[in-house]
Amino acid sequence: MVNAVIIDDETKVREVLVLLLRNYCPNVHVIGQANSVKTGYEVIVKSNPNLVLLDMQLSDGNGFDLLRKFSSISFGLIIITAYQEYAIRAFKYSAIDYLLKPIDPIELSNAIDRLSKTSENNLINQQFEALLANTESKNPPDKKIVLKTIDEIHVINTSEIIRCEAHNNQTTFVIQDYENITVSKTLKEYEDLLSEDGFVRCHQTHLVNKKHVKDKNYIPVLSFTMSNGDIVPISYRKKFLLKKLA
Repeated sequence: MVNAVIIDDETKVREVLVLLLRNYCPNVHVIGQANSVKTGYEVIVKSNPNLVLLDMQLSDGNGFDLLRKFSSISFGLIIITAYQEYAIRAFKYSAIDYLLKPIDPIELSNAIDRLSKTSENNLINQQFEALLANTESKNPPDKKIVLKTIDEIHVINTSEIIRCEAHNNQTTFVIQDYENITVSKTLKEYEDLLSEDGFVRCHQTHLVNKKHVKDKNYIPVLSFTMSNGDIVPISYRKKFLLKKLA
């Protein structure tokens, strides 16, 4: 049984969540509710839940204000939010599940199922720390991205990523002074996530960090030389990057 706390400033949303959990997630038992940063903190400390479903907009602040009250967490976290691009990007970087209002019951069930597979406190806290680091300001100088493999979780500074390479529906990260990491997500997903932070798609199978482009090559093929010496091809339709970068 998963003991859950719901923190949302809207009574109706809390009521709907209780019904959805009852009907679609029978293993989840709601043991507490709150509508503010203050009462949310109190109910978490008092009830010690396994799961917190947290709205970003609360009556006396926001969800980040509440999370920063904890030096570490021992509960799984699912964010409930209206559409806010800045916040959603932070969740994606930190690999923390979020649900958009109105809440879809299947997405809720899937999020809880995924969370059950990441139940170790040290893994949860790595994601938690990355989330808070990425939300200290809207444009932190170096974002932290959480990369999950089958066996491990890695927290990497985006400035250390040299390039990403597609392998079917997986993406391999080539990282400065670190082992390569392969995750089960497409390159397109990372292109969308990292494009605002200096990464460009130069080829169907390659995404490069502009900071690590050291040279441009015209022969024998259009390509970039990266900071680690890797040669990355540039597709013909992206040849404008040769002038724009390096």
